[in-house]
This record gives sequence, structure tokens and C-alpha cells, in this order.
Amino acid sequence: MSSDRISLLAVTIPLAGVIGLFVGSFLNVVIYRAPLGLSVASPRSFCPTCDRQLLWWENVPVVSWVALRGRCRTCRLPISARYPLVELATAVAFALTTWAWHGNVIAAAYCSLAAALIAVALIEYGGQRAPLSVAAVGTGLALVIIIVGGGWQHRWSTVAGAVVGTALAGTVYALVRRQDPECVDAREYGRSALLLAGCWSGGLGVRAVAVGASIWIVAYFLCMVGAWAFARQSLSVGDATPTLVRTVHPVLGAPLVTAIALGMAASLIAGA
Repeated sequence: MSSDRISLLAVTIPLAGVIGLFVGSFLNVVIYRAPLGLSVASPRSFCPTCDRQLLWWENVPVVSWVALRGRCRTCRLPISARYPLVELATAVAFALTTWAWHGNVIAAAYCSLAAALIAVALIEYGGQRAPLSVAAVGTGLALVIIIVGGGWQHRWSTVAGAVVGTALAGTVYALVRRQDPECVDAREYGRSALLLAGCWSGGLGVRAVAVGASIWIVAYFLCMVGAWAFARQSLSVGDATPTLVRTVHPVLGAPLVTAIALGMAASLIAGA
């Protein structure tokens, strides 16, 4: 790797991580409001307990939560650790994605897909159905960046793959939704993430798609087995269900989105 490339990565990877922190802060808003049908643009962020709107310095990713010791400044009730964890997870996802794409402009598209996937997954793990709009916006933004950036760099195979992959995923989504419009089958929770996976995998090439698909199949099967085993244990112990089981079960209970997430991560590494 040339010294110029190393210098570029030394700048773009930390920058992507910082941007990821602020995007993660926005994702917290999306995760809370989107399933409720609320606007993600207004009003400003507020305490979900006392409804007081937060000042700008109370909304700095991670730092504000640490400075306030995880409590609202007004009502003093705890603020979930999920908020800084989402911000940190998004920062890590953006940094790794930028590394995998070697600081290329197309990394911005994949960061958009990763952010949308984080939002969809956490909404689903919370026991709610993620609106299609979350995945659609993330996919649409990614496609624009890939078409413009990929075309500018003459990476036409990436552009074609992303477009075709999104089209195929959209077709699969439509067929699945037609069979189960209300998504009553838990195995289909997170199916809107198919759009993200199609755009993501299509731009990575055949080898990456093969690796991602293999991981998806294995992960989906293990999630189904794990959810069944945890369900049996919960029935046998009742209210004494271990904390670990209660924590892990939502992840295994939405096998489609979990498998898609793992498959996407594996395909990115394989295509790096």
C-alpha cells in the first residue's frame, strides 16, 4: 500500500468514526420515533420520561451521557445505556466500512446502508416492526452515492451490481410481503433489511456474495435453533429466566435481520 493511501486512510477512518458518532445520535431518534409514526426532524431530542427538550450540550454523542452520569438533568431518572452504545456501534461500523473500501467515496454509500441496518435491527429487537421507510431511505441514499461516485470513478461493475442487487432484493421483499402482509411470522421480522442487503452485496462481487450468503444461512439456522432452545428454557423456569437469556433472545427471535447483519459484515470483509 502506497504512502499516499496510508495517509488517506489515516484521515478518513477517524473522520468516518466521528461522523458515525453523530449519525448514531440521530439513529437513536429514528429507533424511538419511527415505529411510533413520529417525525424524526422535530421537535428536538427530549427526555422520554419528563419530556423536557435537551440543550445542545446534553446531546453530544457519548460525552453528554457520561458527563450526566446516565441521568436526565431535570428528573434525574436513568437514561438507557443503549444511547451511547448505538453511537459507539455506528462509529465503529463507519470506521470499519471506510477501512474496507480503502477510503473510497463509495464507503459513504455503505455507511448509509450500515446505519439503516442498525436502525432496523434495533427497532426489531425492541419488539416492534421497522417501517419500510427506514430501509428505503438508507438504500436510496446509498444508490445515489454509488451511481454518482462509482460512475465518476468508472466503477461500472459496482454500480451495476448495486442496482441489480437492489432490484432483486426488492422483488424478493415484494413476494415475501405478498405471502404475509402483516408479518405475523417471526422468522420474517426485519424483512425490509433485504433491500439493504441487496444493494450492499450487489456492489461487492460474486466472491463476497457467496461468503455473505453462506454466513446468512448458518446464522439464520443457529438463530432458529437458539430461539427454540431459549423458549423451552423460559417455559421451564418461568419468571426466573436468566438475564442473559432475556437479553439474547430478542436477537435470536428476529433471525432474518440478525442473519442479514452477519452476512453483510462477512461479505464486506471478504470483499475488502
